[in-house]
Amino acid sequence: MRIIAFEHINISTGDLLRARRFYADVLGLRDGPRPPFSRPGAWMYLGEQPVVHISTRRAPSTRSSDAFDHVAFRTEGLEKARAALRAKDIYFEEFGVPQNDQHQLFFRDPDGTEIELIFSGDEARAAAAAGAAVDATKGRNT
Repeated sequence: MRIIAFEHINISTGDLLRARRFYADVLGLRDGPRPPFSRPGAWMYLGEQPVVHISTRRAPSTRSSDAFDHVAFRTEGLEKARAALRAKDIYFEEFGVPQNDQHQLFFRDPDGTEIELIFSGDEARAAAAAGAAVDATKGRNT
């Protein structure tokens, strides 16, 4: 076996409409076609790929996915992302990656799933040069 591509992540929610709005309004994913499964849900698209599947909660299970930590998206537009999160009153944390050309924003969706936005290149270098001396009361910290 060899993995050839990443397909999607599945998020469970207790409020399908709220989750759909979050992934569309905050991350800019497009709500798109989904097969007619027996349970309600949504597929959120990045271009032509449904990268986030949203499912309504299943019956309690003995399985645990506690090892899952977060989902990450390579992103552009650091200042716009900061402004959008602040405008929606979404708390986020911000970090530069030591010895790496990346800058990260972390925040949670309405159901608690942690999301990482990764910025690189000039945006990451500018954030590092700015020193990311940050005030947590303004919605970010390092």
